[in-house]
Amino acid sequence: MSRVVLAIALIAAATRVSAEPDSRAGATAHHAIYVDVLGKAGLWGLGYDWQALRWFAVGAAASYTSFDGDHITTLAPYIAAYPLERGHHRGFLQLGPSLARRTTPSPVPEWSGMTTTRIGAELCAGYEYRNGVLLRAYAMASQGDHLVPWLGASVGWTL
Repeated sequence: MSRVVLAIALIAAATRVSAEPDSRAGATAHHAIYVDVLGKAGLWGLGYDWQALRWFAVGAAASYTSFDGDHITTLAPYIAAYPLERGHHRGFLQLGPSLARRTTPSPVPEWSGMTTTRIGAELCAGYEYRNGVLLRAYAMASQGDHLVPWLGASVGWTL
């Protein structure tokens, strides 16, 4: 986790955010790097998205968590639409699959351990502020073995 925070800090330090307004009216940054909390990639995730058009983006969030001997790797790519926009404030919808792999190593020689991989679908709707920084708050539904409602938040930088 400390390596992830260090990588984000280095990227933020290398990125210069200009204090002067962009000469293009309503221009937004096309790239975003963010940390997702309780979101698409589980308890936490590191994400990236690229806004191809003003109203359309693609991205992904990924995470690795080790909890009580279990190792969980998650990858959640998505497509995003921005149906509502006013300046740097926007409403968004995101839809995509979620791939989760859980590995449990064996504590005894008689058992070889366990590995399972699951795929699900996630739909998110929420609010985004994008202007040098990226702030998101959203509600989501995750469908795997069960339908689970969830809340998430993201904080990051736009490039």
